[in-house]
Amino acid sequence: MGTIDIFAKWDLEKNDWTQSDNLKDIGRSFAIASYKRIINDNGKINYIIIDQGSRVENHSKDFSNIKETEVRIDNVISHYERCNGNYDIKLFLMDADAPIIEDAKLFAKYVESLALLPNTNSVNIIGLSKCSVMNFYVPRFFKNRETFKKTNVYNIASPYEGTKFASIKIFYPEIREKFRSKSLSNLIIKKAYEGISSNSHMDYDIAIPGGIPEEKLHLYDENFIKNVFCTDNVEAVKRLNSFKNILTSIDSSVIKEAIMTGNKQGILMCIFNEMFFEGKSDGMVLTSSQRKVEDVLDIKSYSIKSHHDVNSNIRAFNEVLGIVDDTIGEFDDRNKMLIR
Repeated sequence: MGTIDIFAKWDLEKNDWTQSDNLKDIGRSFAIASYKRIINDNGKINYIIIDQGSRVENHSKDFSNIKETEVRIDNVISHYERCNGNYDIKLFLMDADAPIIEDAKLFAKYVESLALLPNTNSVNIIGLSKCSVMNFYVPRFFKNRETFKKTNVYNIASPYEGTKFASIKIFYPEIREKFRSKSLSNLIIKKAYEGISSNSHMDYDIAIPGGIPEEKLHLYDENFIKNVFCTDNVEAVKRLNSFKNILTSIDSSVIKEAIMTGNKQGILMCIFNEMFFEGKSDGMVLTSSQRKVEDVLDIKSYSIKSHHDVNSNIRAFNEVLGIVDDTIGEFDDRNKMLIR
């Protein structure tokens, strides 16, 4: 069982972080879930922070405790119980209403607070989807050189150009075109999309530019996607100990795997891939969009076969954790050489 710490709630009227006792606000607040530490030796701690773009209310009824099975953190814990070294596993939960860049600023402060602890070896941020775009902003808000030296970022399935699923001005007409029945299409929009969406900055900010209707513009930061590769972001990311970009895409093996493992979310992503994408995608984000960072940083991405819900795909997420382990190992080897 994990414990949830509520940090702050974004107030849309005051345009600032506040504290709230309102239960609805708490469920949509910026929070961190912490799990048990895995201690295997007398060395320093490697922090593993999963930020996959969900909210407190998605995972907890009492907003205080969270099961390890949520976001398949149990798989992450099992993985590191089998590894050498010491690990502290955490889950970042987004504020629903804050512009994502404001989440990035507050998250940067949290990461820095961990990096500057004397017993910290490394901080590893594993971002998925909207949070991976957020991660590209986070380093520019670091203030201490030591934070850059200890931080590794792993971006998975990043919608660097936005995604149509956040672009309701584009996506809703496509739903109505695919489902000719007006009542059925309206039901899908209300239940399957608006029922799970934040219907606020958390989701709208990763829209394709021009994809948000006028009546929702007060809940949308049009500059978030437009400026993701601005100079300040790029130069800060270059200062990190390591940045890894991981592409996801669906093929026949991913479809078969989702069916064989009974992964309902994965099956849905495979259906979305067939219905709403002409190019290669993971059912939520075009792979070409995920690749855009390569030219910006002059890097080559890793590639895994998976639908967008990578956390639920144990085989695929273990591939991601393998990349994390290799990065920590390289970091440790470099430090040993410097000590010698």
